[in-house]
Amino acid sequence: MREFAFTIEYEKGADPLMDVFIDNPDLHARTMNTHVSPTSMWRIDRIAGPETALKELDEIYTAPEHCNECIGSRHCHTDWEHEILESSPSRRTVYTYRPSPGDCYSIPQLACMYLGEGYIPTAERRENRYEWRILMRDDGDAGGLHDALSEELRDGLSLSFRQIGGPSYWAEEAVSLAELPYEQREAIETAVRMGYYQTPRGTSMSEVADALGVPRSTLQYRLQQAESWIIGNFVSQSVADIGEDRSGPPMATEV
Repeated sequence: MREFAFTIEYEKGADPLMDVFIDNPDLHARTMNTHVSPTSMWRIDRIAGPETALKELDEIYTAPEHCNECIGSRHCHTDWEHEILESSPSRRTVYTYRPSPGDCYSIPQLACMYLGEGYIPTAERRENRYEWRILMRDDGDAGGLHDALSEELRDGLSLSFRQIGGPSYWAEEAVSLAELPYEQREAIETAVRMGYYQTPRGTSMSEVADALGVPRSTLQYRLQQAESWIIGNFVSQSVADIGEDRSGPPMATEV
């Protein structure tokens, strides 16, 4: 297996969907699950961000006539089917299905054409970047996909490749902040950026709260919830990596 990663960057005005992400830097979308075959494609995306940005995104994202995955001037003609599985002021979970992709030049379909049915992708949108990471079989034609993506790019889009190598990302399966509710992710990202978790601290909780425009108690609650989730996932993954060792840790000796 090999790992294939690339990023598509969008200029403002090149794509109506990405324009919303460009205008709202706190908006973030992550593909949780994707399946592609020569005859169809279905996926689940989780989108988190400010309520106003999500409302703006709703009409564009679920428009059946628009291909959110096409990077060329040729858009898929078959209608895309969307269903919102979860909706809250700060988050959406969206199911997407597209049958009969014979005329489709979307990223997932191009990947299927050159990598075959055995590949597994993950993707994230943030600001002007659409980042893809693909786990593929050794016999997948990565060079062919690179050329197809490059040839398909319309004006205002650029393509860059970050790596081709072993499946390190998939083996480690790092915890993603995209799974956090937007308010908690915003709180912990701001705290990290301002140096709250440095030693010694580069800022105080009150200063972080002021930067976010929320009471100190609200920030404290959001940080506690985010920290609990991150630590819980880290520990769960660590236990899974170790395996079911039922002997338990060494017993401490009291003195």
